[in-house]
Amino acid sequence: MKLKLTTFYAPVNGVSILKTLPCTFVNLKSLELSMHFSELPPILFMFCLLRKTPNLEKLKILIYDGEEQKTEADEEFLNAQWTDGMCANLQVVKLARTNWLPNELSFMKLILSKARLLHSLAVSHHDECSVSHKDPLNELLKCRRASAQAQVLFQGSAGDY
Repeated sequence: MKLKLTTFYAPVNGVSILKTLPCTFVNLKSLELSMHFSELPPILFMFCLLRKTPNLEKLKILIYDGEEQKTEADEEFLNAQWTDGMCANLQVVKLARTNWLPNELSFMKLILSKARLLHSLAVSHHDECSVSHKDPLNELLKCRRASAQAQVLFQGSAGDY
């Protein structure tokens, strides 16, 4: 089962709605999100979805409007959002249109450090990204990994995705 979801401006109240859902998406194997990574509500919304998808294997995130980070969601904050069993079956993560902002990089490090079955983290940058990918990519390559077979793949510019 696959779900595509666009969350440009997830309302703060929308996060609490997902936390109170009595069901989980047990059959969901693939999740595609189009979202902002520079504001807190969409990031919290994403974590709520990840908590509700225990059998998720593939996660694809298309980042919109990531030129300026409005709220900081650092590694400590993101780690606090993680729960036991979250992303237990996650094997493939793709992030497209990154601008290598701290929130995006912190999320990538979290996935590498927590997803025990991860095979690949594929990253492509925004066409107009002004930040060099070399330093953040080197930082990811040095990051502690929960999965010995996890690879970090740089795919250049996202283009039309």
